[in-house]
Order: sequence, then structure tokens, then C-alpha cells
Amino acid sequence: MGLKRKVSVFLFAVMLAVSLGATVVASIAMYRLVSEKQDAEIHRLEASLSDRFAVFERLLRSQHAEIVAHMEKVLPQIAAEFDRTGRAPGELTVAELDALTLKYGVQHIYFVDRSHKVFQTNLASDMNLTFPESSFTRFLDTVYGSNKVMSDGIDLSSLTGTLRTYSYFGPAGKDYIIETSTEIRASLAKGNFGWMGTYFFQDLFADALRSNPYLKEVDLFLVTPAGAWSLLHIGQKLDPALVERLMKERREEVPAGDGRYLTVYSGEETAAGTQAGHPVSSKFVIRKITYDTGLARQAVLQVLLSSIVVLAVMLPLVFWIASRLLQRQLLDPLFSLRGEAGAIAAGDLDQAIANTGRIDEIGQLASSFASMRDAVRRTILDLKHTNVSIERFVPQAFLSIVGKPSVADVELGDNRRRTMSILFSDIRGFTTLSEQMSPDETFAFINTYLERMGPVIRDHHGFIDKYIGDAIMALFANADDALRAGLAMLAALDGFNDDRRAAGLAPIEIGIGINTGSLMLGTIGEKHRMDGTVISDAVNLAARIESLTKDYAAPMLISEFTYRELSQPEASAIRPVDVVVVKGKTRPVAIYAVSPPPAQG
Repeated sequence: MGLKRKVSVFLFAVMLAVSLGATVVASIAMYRLVSEKQDAEIHRLEASLSDRFAVFERLLRSQHAEIVAHMEKVLPQIAAEFDRTGRAPGELTVAELDALTLKYGVQHIYFVDRSHKVFQTNLASDMNLTFPESSFTRFLDTVYGSNKVMSDGIDLSSLTGTLRTYSYFGPAGKDYIIETSTEIRASLAKGNFGWMGTYFFQDLFADALRSNPYLKEVDLFLVTPAGAWSLLHIGQKLDPALVERLMKERREEVPAGDGRYLTVYSGEETAAGTQAGHPVSSKFVIRKITYDTGLARQAVLQVLLSSIVVLAVMLPLVFWIASRLLQRQLLDPLFSLRGEAGAIAAGDLDQAIANTGRIDEIGQLASSFASMRDAVRRTILDLKHTNVSIERFVPQAFLSIVGKPSVADVELGDNRRRTMSILFSDIRGFTTLSEQMSPDETFAFINTYLERMGPVIRDHHGFIDKYIGDAIMALFANADDALRAGLAMLAALDGFNDDRRAAGLAPIEIGIGINTGSLMLGTIGEKHRMDGTVISDAVNLAARIESLTKDYAAPMLISEFTYRELSQPEASAIRPVDVVVVKGKTRPVAIYAVSPPPAQG
């Protein structure tokens, strides 16, 4: 596939990917935007339900007060009428009880004995109902014989779930209580708040549904020991497990159907839960909102479909225009540059380069080719000088040992085995010293130090194999040269320290370790990067001996192998120090301390 075709395919793929990516991003953004709007709307509806319920609580408080005032008037009259008849409550018929309720404006009447059992009532479902021991029965115990009308507030019927207010009267000298109940919803419709009570149940919440097409259902549930009953849909109850979770977590979202609808349950304390003496017994209300969340998906689908239509119409035209511009601005100059590069590769270093006057990347590339053409000519001349410079990094002594006349002749794997003396030197406390200097000062210090030590090693027929930070590794053909070089390095150090003292700087100390043994000297690495190195156990031992100079407070230590190779060991101040097993070794090695000759006074 040619470059032009590859570029066309790539351009089309990029444009298509960018277009589809932008469509996906726009769809996700639209979905999030609509979802956030819906979440805000749901929270607004929750607040609205709470406000509407607060209005309802005010209606309940007022209506309850009216009912209690009425009961305080009629309950003693009912008790007095029983006394006049001389009949016991249990002897009354349901019809007679119904007549009493009509006469005195109550809905249901009950008679409760000392065992907290309803022994007479005109409500058949509550006949023989016995109340279990609770705070309510303790309240009843205060009513017996009190000759007072008392109220236990508004509660939900455990059978029907309707709101009722209950009043109690304990006639003096009697072992029973007269109880009456009034259904609040009907009472509101007939009382002073007639139209408002009806509006609350029939229109107040329906308005929310009519004003929002995506709102499918709203409801309010009061939580009682008998369950969570709906205020708006009489007889409907919530699952007890759901109620228990809401009492703890206060909020739960339940997807419905195929996920299009979302039902949100949220709970909060009623005014009865925070205000002492509130007539409503329930202290927790649950709001239910069912919302159609399909709008977000509809918005995403609309964006996708619209984008696909626009993409199908516009992409071919945009691609044709973009490809023509790309051909003119990029491909044609590249093809021209390809021909010019071929001419230079064939040896025509005078080939003219077009488009160097452009100020874009093509112009920069053309200018680079022109610079490259000129640089090739210079490179041929510079190459000789470069080879000479490279030899400074590879000692001539190394080349002699491996039998190569020039660094250009060195190949990977060239090696020779020789018996040589290895010298290691290191500055004591260099880490602490370098922490007190800047990087520039550290490099200046090391280079000044090495300028003193390098010539000393070369003057004694050695060569430096490598620098390891402030450390020096040098190789010598024989032990005598290594020993003399080490002593000369200590002497050079004295002069170096004199200069430091004159500059107001603290003197330094070094340690020198020498070992003699067989080693392999050659090249290692790979074809693109190789290095000359020494491989031998004798090298490791020399490094270990140098590290022992700190432990034995000796500026220079040599191994027994170096000592045996010395032609005149008695000519130097050498004394045995110890027999040690150095780190990484198992066999003991004798080490000797070499003292520099006394300074001439």
C-alpha cells in the first residue's frame, strides 16, 4: 500500500473516530445533564411533599382541637344518659349505640373494661378487642374513674389505615371507660376546613402529577406500630422491611419495570417527632415519588441519531476537502524530499533541497536535509579527529595488552589473560564531604584530585582502568610498580592537602589497597555499546583490601600475594597486620601495611 493510500485511510479513520468520539461525548454529556435535572426535580418534589404535609399537620392540629372540645362536652352527657336509663353498657344494642352516635355527633363508641378489653361497641370489627400492655394501656389506667375527658391524639387505624382521633371518659365510680372515635378525613370535609380538607386529599397532590408529565405517582405514608399506611390511598401499606431500612437510611431508590421508572422513597420525622404535645401519634412520614427517567435515554438517542445523520451527509465532503489539502500541503513536498534524499544517498552532496523557505514542519524538515547534506561533508573530516579523541577513553596500554593497534580495531570479546597488580584508592568520608558542596563544587574537587593522582600512576608504568566516582582502579605489570605508585600517591596527597590548607579547606585522607593475581582483560557489552574491563577474583580482593584501610587505620594495605611478588620487600616499611577473611571469601588472606617514608625535614 502506497503512502498516499495509507494517509487517506488514516485520515478517514481519524475523522471517523473523532466524529464518533464527539458524538459519544455529547451523548454522555446530554445524559448527565438530563439526569442531573431529573435528580434536582425529584429533590424539589420531595421538599414540596414535605411542605404540603406540614400544611396538612396544621389542619389536623386545628381539627383535633375542635373534636376534643366537642367530646369534652358530649362524653359526660352520654355517661349521664346511661345513668338515667339505669342500664349497663353491655345491655345496649348496636342500633341503640348508633342512635347515640347520631344524637351526640360521634362516629363510633366503645366501652373498655378494667382488663383493657372492648366489651361493647357499634363497630363490629373492634368488638372484644383487647389492648396489649403498653404505654397506651398505662394511659387508659389514668382515665378509669377520673370523671375527665382525655385524648390520646390522632392515630391510624390498625385495620383500615384511616386517620382517627380518639377521646376517653372515665365516669366516677364506674369500672369502664367510654371511648369515641372520629375519622379525620370525613371530619375535615364536614368541619371548618371543608374545602381545604377535600383539596388536600383530592387535588393538592394530583396537581403535582398534572404539572409534570414525567411524574407518575406521589404518596405519603405515616409509620405506626401497625404498619406504614398511605394518607392518600386508603388501605395501602408499605413493606415492613422497606420501612425498617428507611427508618435507618432515610432514602432508597428502586428501579421499576425495565428500568425506565425510578421510585424514590425518603423518610423524615414529622412535627410530632420534634414537638411535645403534638396531636399526631405517628412520628415518621415516608414520601414516595415514581418518576419516568426515560427522558435521559430519549435525549441520548436523539443526539445519536442526529449525529449519525449529520455524519453520513458531511463526512464524505469533509474527507475529500481534507485529503486534497493534505495532498498539496504535505504529501507532494514529502515526495519531492524523498527524491532529493535519494540523490544525496547516491553521493550527490550538491543536490539542491526545495521548500526550505517554508515556515512549517515541512520547511524545517527540508532545512534539516540541507543541513545534513552540508554536515556529511564536515563529518568525513571530523571523523578522523573523533577517532583520535575516542582513544582518550581507551588507554593505549589496554590496547597493547589485547594486541590491537587502534581503538577502531577493538572488537567485542577481545581478551587476554595476564598476571597483574591491581590498585584501588578511595577518598575517606567522600559522601559526607560531597554533602557540604554543590554539584559543581563536587565535580571540581574530584577533577582537581584526579589531576594529581593520574600522572603519578602513569609515571610508575600503570594505567587507570576506570574511575568509580572518587575511587581509582589502576593496573600495573608488576607489584613493585604498584607499590611505588601507591607510595607516590600518598606523597602527592600531602601536596594536595597543603594546597587545601592554604585555601582554608580541611585536608582529606585516602585509602589504597593492592592485590596481585591472574586476571582477564578484554571487552564486554554488545555491538552498540561495549567497554574494556577486567574480570578476576583478584580485582574483588583488591577492592576489599582497600576498604579495610579504614578498619586498620592504615593509608595503604597490600595482600600476601603482592608481598610475595615484590623484588625487595625489605626496602619498604612493610609490616604484617592481620590474617582476615574478607567479605565474599572463605579462605583467609594475610594483609600487610605499607608506611610512606618519613618526610624530608
